[in-house]
Amino acid sequence: MHPTAGKQHSSRSRDSSPRRNDSPIPGRLTDSPMPWTNDPSGPREDETLDTLSCLHLSILQKRTGYRYSLDAYLLAAFVDENPAAEVVDIGSGSGILSILLAAVKGLHVTGVEVQEDLADMSARSVMRSGLQDKVRIICGDVRTFKGGKFDAVVTNPPYRPLATGRLNPERNRAIARHELLLDLDGLLKSSYELLAASGRFYIVYPAWRFVDLVVAMRRHRIEPKRCMFVHSTSHSNAELCLLSGLRDGGKELIIERPLTIYSDEGSYTSEMNAVFTALELPKSH
Repeated sequence: MHPTAGKQHSSRSRDSSPRRNDSPIPGRLTDSPMPWTNDPSGPREDETLDTLSCLHLSILQKRTGYRYSLDAYLLAAFVDENPAAEVVDIGSGSGILSILLAAVKGLHVTGVEVQEDLADMSARSVMRSGLQDKVRIICGDVRTFKGGKFDAVVTNPPYRPLATGRLNPERNRAIARHELLLDLDGLLKSSYELLAASGRFYIVYPAWRFVDLVVAMRRHRIEPKRCMFVHSTSHSNAELCLLSGLRDGGKELIIERPLTIYSDEGSYTSEMNAVFTALELPKSH
């Protein structure tokens, strides 16, 4: 399990494929934008409405299903800024990463989520945040998604092979944790196909699968370029890795200084607080 799971920070090349301003498509169609709703009501019975305190925005989450963790903040801060970039968020879940990248870094993001209930919920979060012009949510399988080429792929994917660990009885959590619908090779194959020439790939992944990740990236012609390991405390081994890659890039990997989340007293370190500060909304928002 990701070490930060359950811990939340409270309070391209363009083509002729449809873009986010297309007319909404009614119903729940595979690989089609989730229809925007004008319903401003609160969460449904199985959802909560939580505040992203550093953004003064709110996001809907499943009450008992998968809930976002610090991983999303870490990955959002790790992504390079390029306001002109078109980005695809593979396995966008609650939409937290797409919302962070759009609200803070001004990126245009397409979130692809295979689970219909999560796609619907995240589309409502995007609407509540007023980010419809920057984020669109697609309900579909990324392995068959034909959305054109993107400048970057971002992903916080399932990470446990099927033969390892206990399968969570909660469906959303099981799909988020285990490679039930998408394994590492499938993820990287799809990522390469979606990336434009010299497109960037960004991922947060358990440190214990770092070698698997690097080998798979090279197998699918996404060359690792920048890496940061994340530790829960200064006394613990690395538990996460943040890794970026370049489509058909040359061989040169930079290992950045590691990041520690918690101090010995249990509070956030200055490094982690700097991540939150970096993700505050611009003054003009």
